[in-house]
Amino acid sequence: MSFGTTVFEEDDYARSAASLVASGLKGATSLVLTGGTTAERIYPELASSLTNRWEKLEVFFSDERCVPPDDPASNFGMAARLLLWPSETASVHRMRGENPPRDAAAAYHEEVAPVAAEGFDLLLLGMGSDCHIAALFPGSPALATRQLCAAVDRPDGMTGLTLTPGALAGANEVLLLVAGAGKADAVARVLAGEQPFQDCPARLLADHPDATFVLDRPAAAHL
Repeated sequence: MSFGTTVFEEDDYARSAASLVASGLKGATSLVLTGGTTAERIYPELASSLTNRWEKLEVFFSDERCVPPDDPASNFGMAARLLLWPSETASVHRMRGENPPRDAAAAYHEEVAPVAAEGFDLLLLGMGSDCHIAALFPGSPALATRQLCAAVDRPDGMTGLTLTPGALAGANEVLLLVAGAGKADAVARVLAGEQPFQDCPARLLADHPDATFVLDRPAAAHL
């Protein structure tokens, strides 16, 4: 298997990507949210399209910075403000970034284990210009761990928490939400398939049966 690609026009990207996510949530009971600027554009559109579908969802997170939930850097804080509070989601499992990182990672491992064993219904991910997904950066020791959640040192100097390959690869459907010309080289690198996942972490999902890049035209410019 290989990645699928879907490309939307730049000026309609947020609405179109939100519609695609909403379609993927039909019948779903578990959803993994991502952080990042692309998700921040999509979540308000998604909130308005899913007003009657949230009560049966369990919501998880792909990664978090080790900050309190009300910190501006918190992925949970962003998602709560733009998506979860407006949608009145029933069950949200956040990573507790305010706790000691190793303790928080161990606790989240236990929390996600029952759902991860069956496979998350829908996993949303962003991707950085270095091809990282979640907080799995090139060369990270977390790429080789057997735990479902790990504490990591981020390149920006912060400590983070992240789901690991064992949790991500088992998802039933994966949508990689990637927009902007600054990501075009990274998208091309991943799809070329010439680098190992240790150097290009998004390649972890290259053999996934249902993983799709959801791109705007600038991000798809080098395809």
